[in-house]
Amino acid sequence: MLRNLHFDLSLAFAFILLISIGVLLIYSATTVPNIFSNKDPYIYIKKELFFSFFAFIVMIVAYLTPIEFWKKYAYYITVITIILLILVLFFYVELKGKSVRRWLNLGIVRFQPSELAKFTIVLFFAKYISRKEKVLNSWYGITVPLIVVSIFVYLILKEPHNGGAIFIALISILLMLSFKFDLKKIIPLFTIGAGLLAFSVYNVEYARYRLLAFLNPLEHRTDISYQIVQALISFVKGGWFGEGLGAGSQKFKYLPEIQTDYIFALIGEEFGVIGCIFILSIFLFILYKGIKISINLEDKFSQVLGVGITYVIVLQALLHFAVNLNIFPATGITLPFVSYGGTSLIIMSLMAGILLRLSKEPKKVFVLKKSRSRRRYVR
Repeated sequence: MLRNLHFDLSLAFAFILLISIGVLLIYSATTVPNIFSNKDPYIYIKKELFFSFFAFIVMIVAYLTPIEFWKKYAYYITVITIILLILVLFFYVELKGKSVRRWLNLGIVRFQPSELAKFTIVLFFAKYISRKEKVLNSWYGITVPLIVVSIFVYLILKEPHNGGAIFIALISILLMLSFKFDLKKIIPLFTIGAGLLAFSVYNVEYARYRLLAFLNPLEHRTDISYQIVQALISFVKGGWFGEGLGAGSQKFKYLPEIQTDYIFALIGEEFGVIGCIFILSIFLFILYKGIKISINLEDKFSQVLGVGITYVIVLQALLHFAVNLNIFPATGITLPFVSYGGTSLIIMSLMAGILLRLSKEPKKVFVLKKSRSRRRYVR
C-alpha cells in the first residue's frame, strides 16, 4: 500500500516541458531544410509527434507499474537485454555510408537495444545491491557486477557504438561509488578497465578521428572537425538571446545531425546563452529532485533505482552539452527528451515514469527522541 498519495508534480512538469521543447526544436530544425531538399517538410515532426504520444503513454504505464514488478523481473530483463544486444549484431544498417549494427527493424520503427541497456544496467545494480548489500566489499561482491558490465560494454563496442559503451561504464562507476562498494578494490579494477576500453575505442578508425577532431578542431575544420566547428559557430551566432525560433541558419546543411547529436547547438543559436542556461537548469532540477526523492526512500532497491535513473538522465544531458561545446569528444549522445529519436525518447520516458512512481513510494521514517539531559530533540 502506498503511503504517499501524490507524485511529484514539479518533476512531471519538467519531463513534459522537455518533451514539448523537443517537438518545437525538431520542427524548427527539419521543416524548412526539408523543403529546400525536396523532401516532405513534416516527415520528422510527424514521427516525433507519434514518438512523443507513445512516450507519454509509456510514462503513464511505468508510473502505474508497481516497483515490485521491476524488482521481481530485474534479472530477467537483464538477460533479455543481453540477448537483444547479441541479436542486433546480426543485422546491418547503413549509417553515413558505413555498415553498423545498432538497430532492430520492427517494421514501422527501429529499436536500439543499447538505449534499453542504459535502463537495464541500473535495474541490475538496484536488484544486486539490494540483495547483496552485506558482501559488496568482498571480491565476490565486486566481481559479479563487473562481469555483467563487461558483457554490456563488449557487446555495445561490437556494434560499434563507442559512446554507448563509455556511457554504460560511467553509469556503473557512479553507482558503485555511490553504494558502499570497496573503493580500494574497485578503483584499480576500473583503472585497468578504463585502459582496455580506451585501447578498444582508439583502435576504431572513426573514434580515433573523433579524438583528433576534439584535440585540434581548427586544424581539421574542413573534414573531421567540421561538425564541431559548426556547432561552436552556432553558439557564437546566438549570442545572449539567440536569433529566434526558426531563425537559425546552421540547420541549412551547415551542421549535419542538428536534430539529434547537436540539438543543444541549435538551442544556442536560436535561444542564445539564456536558452542554454534554461535547459541546463531543468536538468539540474531533475538531478536535485531525483536524488532527494531516492535517498529518502525506505526500500534499498528503490533507492538505487531512483539514483541510477537520475544519473542516466542527467549524465547523458551533461555529455551532450559537453560534446556540443567541444569539452568532450563526439560520442553520438543525444539530449534526453529533446533530441529526435524514438528509442531514446521512449526509454527515457519509461525511466521518467518510474521516477515519478518512486516519488510516491514509502519514505524513511525518522524517530525523534527526547534527550533527558539537555531537553532537546535529536534524530
